[in-house]
Amino acid sequence: MTDHKDDKIEDVLVDSELARKLVPNKFKFTSQQGRIRRQKLLMGAKKLSETHPINDITLAAVCEEAGIPRASAYHFFPNIEAIFLALRFLNAIEILEILATVETVDYDRWQGYLTATIERCVHIFHKDQTKAKLIYDTNTPDFEGDGFGEDIDHQIVQLVYKRLSERYEMPKFEDIEDVLLITYSIINGIFTLSYRRHEGITDSYLQEANTASIAYLRCYLPEKLPRKSR
Repeated sequence: MTDHKDDKIEDVLVDSELARKLVPNKFKFTSQQGRIRRQKLLMGAKKLSETHPINDITLAAVCEEAGIPRASAYHFFPNIEAIFLALRFLNAIEILEILATVETVDYDRWQGYLTATIERCVHIFHKDQTKAKLIYDTNTPDFEGDGFGEDIDHQIVQLVYKRLSERYEMPKFEDIEDVLLITYSIINGIFTLSYRRHEGITDSYLQEANTASIAYLRCYLPEKLPRKSR
């Protein structure tokens, strides 16, 4: 990572609503030493998750991997769950940024854009398997009760709707975003099944996600959406 990228990650952690819920007031610790220690703890947890089940990783193990005294770690994270929730938060931001680079202008039909978006997700997971592990593995920390996971789902759906609306004349019905949210849930469910059976998103399950999501959306979208005049 470059210094610029580290700064971006740290600023997100300091300013985010999730950060305040995880560790009230602690993410405001913005000294250079504090930023470095927080980053080391996150990277230590990430490294351990590459070779260990997440629910077997302890705060003591992360502190040892990061070279940070356990007493100091409590200034940033109250427990191991908070560290992994912070990693999921950072992963979600990165995934959204990458998906935003998929442009509908590159595809003649909405099916091509949707397939490209799904495949971009899988590429992200193949490049860094800890991202899929934190989302789809069993017994991993979840965002239950704080609404963050649901908020991320809606942000992804809103991004997809925005991209489609920029390129095509979308049908005018009130619950179009709900339809896209169900589409997202179908894809997510297939990915979950693939990961828990094969510890990754296989090509065959990727194809199933493409087939199922397109088949569902065909109930609401015409086979070929009219393009907007440019």
